[in-house]
Amino acid sequence: MSVVFVDDPVVLAIVSACSLVLGGLLGLWVGRIWGVRRMLQSVLRDAEVTARIDSPTGLWNRLGFEERYLAARDGRRKCDWPVSVLFLDIDNFKAVNDTHGHPTGDLVLGCVAHLIGESFREHDTVARMGGDEFAVMLLGATLSESIEVAERVRRDVSSMSVPTEAEDWSGTVSIGVIEITRGEELESALKRVDLALYAAKHAGRNRVEAN
Repeated sequence: MSVVFVDDPVVLAIVSACSLVLGGLLGLWVGRIWGVRRMLQSVLRDAEVTARIDSPTGLWNRLGFEERYLAARDGRRKCDWPVSVLFLDIDNFKAVNDTHGHPTGDLVLGCVAHLIGESFREHDTVARMGGDEFAVMLLGATLSESIEVAERVRRDVSSMSVPTEAEDWSGTVSIGVIEITRGEELESALKRVDLALYAAKHAGRNRVEAN
């Protein structure tokens, strides 16, 4: 096969222009592919986060809490740093729904959730586990430190007032507290902290009990 060399300046100019156009189109095509890919990755990340958020309160949901607990547990295995868990329940919340209706109950739930969410550090995990139950995981907090934090939250809730159509709501929470052991499984931790919460309820509510 023979190679033909073109030295016509017009032809060379045309070839050069075509090369630039094709190169630009190729770059635009590749750029759009990468742009779409980044957009899809962003959408997937947003979807993953959304699946772990409790939409009525904006807190983590049970799935989000469980995953973050497992990560903290694995960190607890590697180094001897404390991790504590709080379990909170609004006292007599069923009576709010039964007496004032679910819209009022949702309002009370949202206000209590907001107070709880604002009561902890950014790296703590605050989650709504379902209904009127909340869980909080405190990294680097010992049992005694977590009890102090729980008492502060309990006092703050008991002093809050939520305006409703009928009358202002004032209520309390009961709180169970544990410090997890190294490598403690989630099921074990939730069972122990639930027992502590039950002890607080059984002792008269509006209390903090540790296990």
